[in-house]
Amino acid sequence: MAEASRMESSLSPQIDKLAKKLAKDPHSKVFLQLAEEYVKAGLFQEAAAVLEEGLKTYPTFLTARVALGRVYYQLGLVPKAKAMLEEAVKMSPDNLLAHRTLAQLYVHEGASEPALRSCSVVLSANPKDEEILALKATIDQWPGSGPPSAPHTVQEASQATSPDSDPREETAARDGEGRASAAAASFDASSPQVSPSSEKIERLTTWLGKIRQRRIS
Repeated sequence: MAEASRMESSLSPQIDKLAKKLAKDPHSKVFLQLAEEYVKAGLFQEAAAVLEEGLKTYPTFLTARVALGRVYYQLGLVPKAKAMLEEAVKMSPDNLLAHRTLAQLYVHEGASEPALRSCSVVLSANPKDEEILALKATIDQWPGSGPPSAPHTVQEASQATSPDSDPREETAARDGEGRASAAAASFDASSPQVSPSSEKIERLTTWLGKIRQRRIS
C-alpha cells in the first residue's frame, strides 16, 4: 500500500489526494474522479480497477459505467466495452459519450446499422461534430451500407468469374476492396481492431485470385 501511495504521489498530486480520500471513505463517489485522473495519466488498468470496485457500490452510476466502458475499449477489451456501453444507453438512450465510443466499436465490427444509429444520436446534439461526421462518411462509402464481403458459396465465387460477367462488376469489387482498406486506415491507431475469420480471408483470397486469372486470360 505504501509503495502504491508513493507511485501515485510521484505521478500526480491530485491522484495522491483522491486516493487518500477514497481510502478514508471507500463508499465515496470520489472513485470516479480518481479514475479520470488515472486515465489522464494513461493508467487505464488502474482506472478500470477503481471503476469496477466503485460500481459494486453504485451499480446504477451511469457516468461511471460509461467511463468504464470507454476504459475497456482503450484496453482492447471490446466485448466488455460493448456490453458496458450498451447497458449504459439502455439506462440513458441519449448519452453522447456512450454513443461516440459505440459508433467506433460498431464500425470496427463491420456493423453499419448500429454504428449509424449511434452517429445519429451524437449528430442530433452537435451536427458539426467533425469526428462523427468523418466516421459517418466512412460508413456511407461502404457498398450497401456495409463493409464488402467475400462470396459465401462456391456458386457465388463461380458467378463472380463467369464468362458472362460484366467487367464493371469486377471494377466495383476492386473499388469495394479499396474502400474497405481506406475505412480501416481512417480510425485511431490506438483503437482495437476486430480481425475477420481465417475462413473468410481464405474465401476472399480465392475469389480475388479467380478474378485476376479471368483478367489475364
